[in-house]
Amino acid sequence: MQAVGAAAGNMVAIHNVVAASATVGLLGREGVTLRRTLVPTLYYLTVVGILGTIAIYGLGVTDPLLK
Repeated sequence: MQAVGAAAGNMVAIHNVVAASATVGLLGREGVTLRRTLVPTLYYLTVVGILGTIAIYGLGVTDPLLK
């Protein structure tokens, strides 16, 4: 879950958006890129959050270091 959160944060990190925009020739259109990325990011987080909640509370998955 932590890695998924980090990946989702990386999707909307402004320095990554600026670097990607510069690479593909869309410099100055970072706002458009962020707006288009917002919906997939929220979908990604929602689906993984639901799956994580099911794993923790439904299946009893826990941190192996806590045992």
